[in-house]
Amino acid sequence: MKITKKQKAILKSYARSVLVSFLTFLASNELGLAPALSVVVAALAGPAARALDKSDNAYGIGADAK
Repeated sequence: MKITKKQKAILKSYARSVLVSFLTFLASNELGLAPALSVVVAALAGPAARALDKSDNAYGIGADAK
């Protein structure tokens, strides 16, 4: 089975979302963050993780460099 570039991008996005959610969950449990603060951290962490991805041509740091 050959995976296309679009499928790779979808899998990468899904994996990034799962990782950010998991890390936010761990941080909220270990640090004792209030639930409202955990939601804010999760909402900001996902887009921040994507923005820091240099290989994301649509949104990442390298989006302007063509």
